[in-house]
Amino acid sequence: MFLLVYSISDAVKEVLGELTFLKSGIDNDLLNYSAVARFISPVVSTKLGYEAGLEAVAVAVRRYVESNTSKNNQSAKLLESVKNAKIILRSDLCLLVVKQWLDVNFLQEVNSVLANVDFRAGEKLYVIVRSNDLVIVCNSRFLPVFESKLRLPAKLSTRLTDLSLITVNLQATAFEIPGLLQFFSQQFDAAGINVEEVFSTRGKITFVFAQRDAARAYEKISESIEAIKLMPLKQK
Repeated sequence: MFLLVYSISDAVKEVLGELTFLKSGIDNDLLNYSAVARFISPVVSTKLGYEAGLEAVAVAVRRYVESNTSKNNQSAKLLESVKNAKIILRSDLCLLVVKQWLDVNFLQEVNSVLANVDFRAGEKLYVIVRSNDLVIVCNSRFLPVFESKLRLPAKLSTRLTDLSLITVNLQATAFEIPGLLQFFSQQFDAAGINVEEVFSTRGKITFVFAQRDAARAYEKISESIEAIKLMPLKQK
């Protein structure tokens, strides 16, 4: 009969696996093992049911990092893809969420507006369809048009104006690498910018946010991409 023992290494592996914000540091071996050990030691001890020695936790952290960097380096692959990204900023947008749209076939009303959108001139109309929600992101000039077409029982549950969006253009293969959305979300978080809506198609991710944050958002995303271009990326 074999008795499976839950070790310090097991607990450290589990804790570090849960702390996804450390992933980039782990993948690129940028962590101070002692500092990480101090940070996670209380959680590790809780999982073990007894107080784990700091030195033992630090050793387990080092082994975890070495194990991960030797197996693969998804972070380097991700950064390699991101550094070739192109970004586009657009403003003067609004966001609408229509509830119970199926009851009045509001999608047909959207189609009637579609013919008036000058895509070649840069106008935008994005539609996200769910069973009970119809999300529309479009130029502000279409807001009164959509509002005039609403009829019960459909109703407008969300109405946001003075919005901007950033679309990140990437190679389609970038979407095969875990962490892509997280990378860009972290840039908005670091800049203190709230993302109102996010959607993607193969090769593009679009983030919608308040127009007052447009310059700051564009600068933050641009700087992060330029910084990656200066990194000596090595895929293992």
